[in-house]
Amino acid sequence: MNATIKYFKSFDFPISMSLFLYLLDPYARGYVFGWIAVTLIFFKKDFLLKNLDKGYVLISIFSITYALFYSFDPTGGQQYIFVYAIIPPGFYLLGKYFINQFCSHKNLFILLICIGFTFSITPMISVLQVFLKGGFASVERNLPLFWNGSVLNATNMSSYFLFNMSLPGLLLIKQLKLSLSFKIFSGVIFFLSLICVIRLGSRTQLAIGFISILITVLYALKKQSLKKNLPMLLGLVVFIGLFATQVNFDKDADWMSVYASRMEDSKNVASAGGRSQRWEKAAENIFTKPMGWSKNEFGFAHNLWLDVAMIGGILPMIFLIFFHFKSFFDIKKALALHPKELSFNALVLSYSICIILVFFVEPIMIGYFNLFSVSCIFLGVINAYNEKFKIHTIKTIK
Repeated sequence: MNATIKYFKSFDFPISMSLFLYLLDPYARGYVFGWIAVTLIFFKKDFLLKNLDKGYVLISIFSITYALFYSFDPTGGQQYIFVYAIIPPGFYLLGKYFINQFCSHKNLFILLICIGFTFSITPMISVLQVFLKGGFASVERNLPLFWNGSVLNATNMSSYFLFNMSLPGLLLIKQLKLSLSFKIFSGVIFFLSLICVIRLGSRTQLAIGFISILITVLYALKKQSLKKNLPMLLGLVVFIGLFATQVNFDKDADWMSVYASRMEDSKNVASAGGRSQRWEKAAENIFTKPMGWSKNEFGFAHNLWLDVAMIGGILPMIFLIFFHFKSFFDIKKALALHPKELSFNALVLSYSICIILVFFVEPIMIGYFNLFSVSCIFLGVINAYNEKFKIHTIKTIK
């Protein structure tokens, strides 16, 4: 525990506090604190020059070109021209900043879970306030933020719980000696996030959470011995058994109210909420309208790369694809670097799956930008992790 505290104390307070406030997003003005964090990183002595790499160049070119095209029709506000231009590359560097001489696999594991939790605080409080008043009975999905009462789209709000939904799969792995209090805290966070996701009626987050937990468990089963697998499997069986026997799955149950209402209203479930048709139209437009097209044509494509092409044309889309291809190989390298660090590797795998799945099905840059910026932190951490420990063995603190 002392080593973990020392690691967190090694960060400059203004940088860590600016990031915390950005993730908290008070009164929807978190981007101001994002600018502060990026400015502090850019002006940190020799940090920028030492951390220039292909990933930073690619994400910078993408951000600048996307911001330029967005500036022609800044529907979300003029401030987002600068947000799109500087936050992604700045937060990529911020992720690299968290890899220092005090980090260990355990410390990085705790850091990334804390970032995911902090990211969810504002929507969690907002949804739970409504839930405590009316439970699951109400079918109204778009709920107000507790800061100022402004109503946020349910799909957007549910995205903030993305990382919390993968926690059970990570906690089942016994490789790291995590304190009981941390495990209880993480379990409570997952339970509250699950309540919020159900109250918001998000099928996407439930599906992504289930997939990430399943893949994490299968990954651990493959890597661990039978002796370590048995308690994990037993815990999983007990959890599934309790869930199946104690939860009422009748569509008239209160907790199913929002989902039942959505199923009655939806006529395009088989096409992922109509997304497949949008993907097809957007793919055609890439060739017929390479400089972008109007959202009024058929709405969002519900895919990160296709929606980038809609706003900025094919050029920023290509640079973003290159950046994510490079990131894919960085993640693959990280998973192979220290195969015995099962908990950390499982977190890297789980978060990567969550990010890539939500990128495929939601309009990330418009409405979900905070999630994109957090993904840049994560990818910066992975890149710096590979660079620093590709030769030296990272110290493991049990």
